[in-house]
Amino acid sequence: MGYRWKWALRRARRLHTLAYAALVGAKTGSGVIVMRGAVLNREHGGAISIGSGTVIHRGAMLLPYGGFIRLGKRCSINPYSVLYGHGGLTIGDHVRIAAHCVIVPANHGIALDGGLIADQPLTKRGVRIGNDVWLGAGVRVLDGAVIGEGCVVAAGAVVRGELEAYGIYAGVPARLVRMRTPTTAYLKDHRHELDSAETAAAFASP
Repeated sequence: MGYRWKWALRRARRLHTLAYAALVGAKTGSGVIVMRGAVLNREHGGAISIGSGTVIHRGAMLLPYGGFIRLGKRCSINPYSVLYGHGGLTIGDHVRIAAHCVIVPANHGIALDGGLIADQPLTKRGVRIGNDVWLGAGVRVLDGAVIGEGCVVAAGAVVRGELEAYGIYAGVPARLVRMRTPTTAYLKDHRHELDSAETAAAFASP
């Protein structure tokens, strides 16, 4: 694939992103790419905000349902992941969300004397995900979850409650299996460079 073809493809994707975001009323930073086949759906209300350099891949869906979805800089939302926003979803910078993840900042009432499940009120505590997090394929994140900075969540895990920063979690429900050691020198030397560059030439707007 030649440079000119890559440049043309990138430009076409940026033009599609700008037009689609304007049509649905989503806010996008510089260099954001929303692939054709990805869905940003605000027909039930709510807000979508996508930080600079973030990529939303084909088949991914962002559905705020009256709440909000806020994505930080240089995130990737991979194919067929579904992000809801009922109670508010906040995702930091440099977050990797693998294919087929589901994040739901809401939950149905299930009281036996509360009538049909579909008629019971939702809880909407929201979900917060810190910077530099990786969610493996098929992770489920439930209402009220807080995922600390630097966490890794193994494929297929179900997250509820609060995950400690730099922890590696696995299982149903997700449990801490070991800790990552944050390298302070690396973060100090490189984080500002990554964020302030706003993804530079590779993510430049047309």
